[in-house]
Amino acid sequence: MDIDKRVPYRLGTAKLAPLPNEWDLVGDRFPPKVQEAMVIAREYLKDEPIAFFYVRRNGEERKTVLILSLYAPSLENKWLKAIEKLYSCFEHEEGLIAEILDYHVHNAPLPKSITTVEVNLHQVVALFNNHEWMTVDIVRWYSPVRQETWPTVVITARDAGKDSWWSEKIPAVEQYLKNQGLDLEVVLQFLDNMFIHPENSYDMDRSLHDLKLYSWPKIGQSLGIPNLNGSATLGCHLLMEDGRKFGVTACQNFQQASGSTQIALVGLKVYTPSSSDDCVARKYASSSNKKRLKKDRSVDLGKISAVSLGSSLANWCLFELHRQEFIFDDPKVWARIEDGKTYQVKKQGRSTGLTEGTINPSPSIINLSKDKHKHFYLPGDSGASVQENDTGTILGLCAGFNKATKVSYITPMATIIDEIIDAVGSKIKEPKEIQLE
Repeated sequence: MDIDKRVPYRLGTAKLAPLPNEWDLVGDRFPPKVQEAMVIAREYLKDEPIAFFYVRRNGEERKTVLILSLYAPSLENKWLKAIEKLYSCFEHEEGLIAEILDYHVHNAPLPKSITTVEVNLHQVVALFNNHEWMTVDIVRWYSPVRQETWPTVVITARDAGKDSWWSEKIPAVEQYLKNQGLDLEVVLQFLDNMFIHPENSYDMDRSLHDLKLYSWPKIGQSLGIPNLNGSATLGCHLLMEDGRKFGVTACQNFQQASGSTQIALVGLKVYTPSSSDDCVARKYASSSNKKRLKKDRSVDLGKISAVSLGSSLANWCLFELHRQEFIFDDPKVWARIEDGKTYQVKKQGRSTGLTEGTINPSPSIINLSKDKHKHFYLPGDSGASVQENDTGTILGLCAGFNKATKVSYITPMATIIDEIIDAVGSKIKEPKEIQLE
């Protein structure tokens, strides 16, 4: 019998693709076999809420009768009997399967941070380092078995569908945690890379369309390389002790758009707004701005003079400003992120506009193996500065977003400052380093 019962809260009449995955509705009408499956599910799960969807999972030819219900350990036998009956119903059906999934897993709440659990993540990773893992985060994650959020080791991997993960690697991690006296759950999620979606399909935040896009840029403004679709966000300006002035953003957006190596970006011009955002701004500008936009053109800000190199999370791009008389109006201070401390923050991003959030020091480790997947970012928002809410103090730059776990990552400003000083050969006058209380 080929029933997928690797986890009790997600059962299938055939091997299921790892979560998370997206799906599309097949249609409004249910074929007779689908209706038969619905009758079976109602019979075995009659005491629990049920929702039915007839879908096609992304990347699959087969169709799925998706049955959402509420799992509890006391219902495990009912779920198993239901899936066995559904297997008998679909045994000779090609291209059609049934899946029973816990509702809370399907509509998972956002994970919450946790700082009190001490786990040597390097030892955890060593248990599956021969697999294509991407990230490991320790967060409070909803557990259908415990029916509450629980400290969980969440692993993402490109090869999460491999049987060896479930037969060997996940049990090994569970045993390791048990040996350490830790009562943690372990969850495996699929993640092929840290990109969200193609840059040219990710529009600029509509609230930014009527900003003065064609003047000297402010934090959060769109940046680009001429005639390329890639966009980034201006994170901050730097005034060096030798008098030079620079803008700072992320380099990976430009690298992906140009198809160049990082070092090949040096010498390229940086404009505001980007070519793609120039088109968007003209399309959606208010009527009062349309006349002004007829005369405006993207502004040449300067040339890229240095970029982050190697397997670093810094992901920064430094461009020297043409107009040295330009006076900065953005934050004049930055601070180091202290271990174990939580910060209320905000950021102004080209793609999402002004957003607020919290920096939570949850334990994480990211795979920076040297392949095409090592670079990650949230398209367009990369390079946006993350500032402490009350003081505007810069704490870091936006680096990436894990779509499987909904965890965002930032690069601490301390890392970026240290690397830039080495690259430029001059100390930074502004912003100055301070210590937040």
